[in-house]
Amino acid sequence: MADQERMPTPWTAIEHKESFEVRDASGQTLAYIHFEDELQRRRSTRRISKDMARRLASQICKLPGYITKAKGETL
Repeated sequence: MADQERMPTPWTAIEHKESFEVRDASGQTLAYIHFEDELQRRRSTRRISKDMARRLASQICKLPGYITKAKGETL
């Protein structure tokens, strides 16, 4: 329960020009996932594709549900 108070749900992913930002319900930034769609630039900057970044941000947003499910709690 204390974890939920520190990072209130729901978590959301916000798309920016070159990244996705994951925020909790209070607006606190939890993660940035940077991407690059141009293949040559992606290789040189070691970034992932926009689609992969979107999927990763989406999975991060689901983490509170996985944690409470594992603990047997409900949101």
